[in-house]
Amino acid sequence: MARLISLAIVTRDRADLFERFALPSLLGLPADAAEVLVVDQSTGDSTRTLTEHVPGVRYLRSEPGLSRGRNAALRAASTPLVAFTDDDVEFGPGWLEGIREGFARDPRIGVVCGLGVDSSGRPVPGRLPGVYAWPTNPFGLAHGFNMAIRLRAVEDVGLFDERLGAGAEFRSGEDSDMLYRIMRAGWTVLCHDGITVVHHTWRYGPDALRLHGGYGMGAGAQTAKHLRRGDRTAGRLALVEAARHALTVARWTAKRRPRGVMVQLAWGTGLARGFVRGLTRRL
Repeated sequence: MARLISLAIVTRDRADLFERFALPSLLGLPADAAEVLVVDQSTGDSTRTLTEHVPGVRYLRSEPGLSRGRNAALRAASTPLVAFTDDDVEFGPGWLEGIREGFARDPRIGVVCGLGVDSSGRPVPGRLPGVYAWPTNPFGLAHGFNMAIRLRAVEDVGLFDERLGAGAEFRSGEDSDMLYRIMRAGWTVLCHDGITVVHHTWRYGPDALRLHGGYGMGAGAQTAKHLRRGDRTAGRLALVEAARHALTVARWTAKRRPRGVMVQLAWGTGLARGFVRGLTRRL
């Protein structure tokens, strides 16, 4: 029986995280559950060595950049569905089966996304379960570490924007940009509460703030790109998202939660920087 789904993991110089989290999950997958594509952007061979212990892994190389790695996986995949996760994520043996079940509900579902919990078991903020269509706000709709795409939808809208995402100038936004384009093309997105992964927490303090600043930067750059092309809906959705973050700042301020305020302000500053830079550099 032909495989229906590929599993892609892009990693760069994080063999320690890959070994601790992703590798045990890969080894726990049922036989022939998926075509496994590990896209390595590392400078050394540590990750390559680790993958040699996983039956059926296709080891790929790409230039740095999360979007470049994901595009390499999309080009290499021999299945109609491609699931993405990260090297700092753990997932159970039934995770891919849940994704396949989600796509089987409706042929117009272009993306299936699931939930995440952190190292302590706390839910990662996300959207309520359901089916979403354009013009749904793409920000926070899905997590790139628990997201799967139908290749026919990619054929309609194109690959990930390699100017967005970790390792690129605009350090995030490749996933929300892809979601937005897929929904705008007439496909839907299923948020599935039956597929959950553990996204481990290992960034703290200034590193965590830089991460959230990068999230904002990607959102701003993505918005600038679509506005330049005459899509005013993208601008309206970004304003709604900015207002939501502003309300969160007010709520955390009232509750005297300075950490929460700093995170939101980092996101907002990144949004402004990404938007201006995206306009001036003709993203």
